[in-house]
Amino acid sequence: MALKSVFVLLFLSYTIAAGLITHRAGYVTYDGEYYGAQARISAWGVPDMNPNSSYEVSLTLINLNGDPNGGRISVLRVGLHDNAAEKTGCYNTDCPGFVVANSSAIYPGQAISPLSQYGGTDEYITFSIRKDTTTQLWTLYREDTGTSIKIGWWQKGILGGLEEKADSVQWGSFVDYPDNGAGPPMGSGHFSSEGKHKAAYMSDLKLFDQTGNGSESPNIYDLVKDVDKPDCYTALPASAFDVEYDQWHKFYYGGPAGCRN
Repeated sequence: MALKSVFVLLFLSYTIAAGLITHRAGYVTYDGEYYGAQARISAWGVPDMNPNSSYEVSLTLINLNGDPNGGRISVLRVGLHDNAAEKTGCYNTDCPGFVVANSSAIYPGQAISPLSQYGGTDEYITFSIRKDTTTQLWTLYREDTGTSIKIGWWQKGILGGLEEKADSVQWGSFVDYPDNGAGPPMGSGHFSSEGKHKAAYMSDLKLFDQTGNGSESPNIYDLVKDVDKPDCYTALPASAFDVEYDQWHKFYYGGPAGCRN
């Protein structure tokens, strides 16, 4: 049984390809001004996924380009991805705009291993996207090695309203699948209610201000839950569990395969 989890970048405006259903589970900030964000993402592989389906968990910075209806948004996104269903936009380094740092020990499109095991080991990776206070370029870092490692940066001139700031920040997971098919697993393939070592999670959530200060860690209860198909895919604060009552910056998410509209 093959398991694969791939680090991926998506930037510029995008839309879901016609004929695909998409669902999401996670949390999002209220509208404001944001200059960076961080997340620890638990790493899970998805077994035997239909090649026409896609699973993704990501940290996303969003700008609506002045369109409150979100008709054409710009995003910076980093996370883990399995089996890309067709979308418009830029994944990995297929499109111009993202420059990989020479010193980077990880790069877009790289397979991530080892992976978490249900009821066992917890594997994760922590990313941040923040605006460099000197160059004013959006820069991507890996944060789980004891020091910040610069992965790369986005060039100017391609990001629309995101050149200046993000309007909101989203921490969450997404699945895409054909509208005549069944949805793939999300996360570990288990509901968020199973909790520690069983459900996938995002934690160490952080927001950065214009000066690069990242001391603001949003309480999950101060964010908006963003779950559009709760009978299939769920999200739940870790602090809802007695054993993690003090984990205010962490949530679980996920669900099994088989979702149908």
